[in-house]
Amino acid sequence: MRSSRNKFAEISATPNVVGCGNNIVNGCHEYNSLKNQSGCTPVLEYQFESVQVEFNYICDDAKKVKNTITVQTFGVLVGAAVFGQFSDSFGRRKALIISCVGNAIFNLISSYSPDLSFFIIWRTIAGVFAGGITVVQMVYMVENIPRHHRMWIQNSITWSPNLILFPYVAYLAHDWRTLCVVISAASVLSFFALMLLEESPRWLVQKGNLEEARRLIIKIRKIDRLYLEEFEEQLDDVLKIEAEKLARSSKKTKKYTFIHLFCTWKMIAQTMTFIIGIICTTFIVYALMYNMEKLSGSLYWNSAAIGASRWIVNILVSIADYKLHWFGRKLINILSMTFTLISLGVMAGYMYTGHGGSVVAIGTTVAIAMCSQLFIAKYLMVNELYPTAVRNLAVSAVSTMSRIGSMFSPQLFYLIDIAEWIPYAVLVGFQLVDLIIFCIFIPETKGVHLENHLPPKHKRIFGKRS
Repeated sequence: MRSSRNKFAEISATPNVVGCGNNIVNGCHEYNSLKNQSGCTPVLEYQFESVQVEFNYICDDAKKVKNTITVQTFGVLVGAAVFGQFSDSFGRRKALIISCVGNAIFNLISSYSPDLSFFIIWRTIAGVFAGGITVVQMVYMVENIPRHHRMWIQNSITWSPNLILFPYVAYLAHDWRTLCVVISAASVLSFFALMLLEESPRWLVQKGNLEEARRLIIKIRKIDRLYLEEFEEQLDDVLKIEAEKLARSSKKTKKYTFIHLFCTWKMIAQTMTFIIGIICTTFIVYALMYNMEKLSGSLYWNSAAIGASRWIVNILVSIADYKLHWFGRKLINILSMTFTLISLGVMAGYMYTGHGGSVVAIGTTVAIAMCSQLFIAKYLMVNELYPTAVRNLAVSAVSTMSRIGSMFSPQLFYLIDIAEWIPYAVLVGFQLVDLIIFCIFIPETKGVHLENHLPPKHKRIFGKRS
């Protein structure tokens, strides 16, 4: 998300052409006519000095810049796949540290890009490491947070607050080069914070490093002031059971791959449902966010308002999740998808009748706010549903596939050249598909104990040899 917001501020801050040389023009049509006749220099009006502004990609050429999002997002897709596997093999903490360092380095390098081509290259590489952060950080949090605190912590201190602060940071930075430097500095701070953290005890248990896991669990209990002498005896009993399971399962270290996410018919249905669902969600939210220039008003205020609305929804859901035992993950998903579906349908209807204005602005805010909750709830369910052995692989697979939605979402609104309501109708279809298959195949996961191991071999259809 950090990377995506950077792209939004750098690329989606579309300038308005108000003149060509000494001549005042009204829109791109007049500008193109004058430019073809006299070769005059464009006069731009903008709120943020984006890549489009600095490199003069305006009017029809603006699509070239927006299309670079597809290339950059491919980097995030690669990072999600690579670091998901890396994290399960070598540890959550190592994956996060490497991702933060890479993100810092290549965001800094991208700030010196002399043209759009170099900008695409460096931002795509930075996207690889941003993909690693996105995939691993939630798994790391879930494995270290008690199950009754997972939802409110994920909702309160992750993405949505950043969306409120980020427009202010972009406003102070004023241009995309400075903003890249600021994001690089933020990644450096994250690196130092990670150096103070320990590896996930669950990952250590799954890898058979029981002594280190024991040390960390006791350390955590002492920090939380929950340590009792009898706790060590209980912990030793649990670790003994885990050691016996590891000894029975295999005499050699297992190496899990993405195919293990499809090793039973049930897992096939659930994995495909999450993949399709996250593609639909990312397609919806990024299609709307990358086309926020369609909304009137300040880019900064619009972004902050959307961030605030997302956070309000997140906080309300957190309270309900914590206080009401029946308010589960599945209900959160269904309600979020329903509200998104309604808001998109209303926007499509209004655009079909030739209206829009404030209705589109409100509908966009509601849809993005609901999709924010969908992101959190879906990823949390993936973390709770899959065992430790393949948990990061599952999140990696879902995150990787989500980039398909964000890769092609910027182009959706090109359909307004045919009719303004068509993009919204397409989004309605995506959300409807997600809602139907989710209700059919995904169970409730609130309050479940995190599993460590895959189903036994006799229940598998793939991956039996591992």
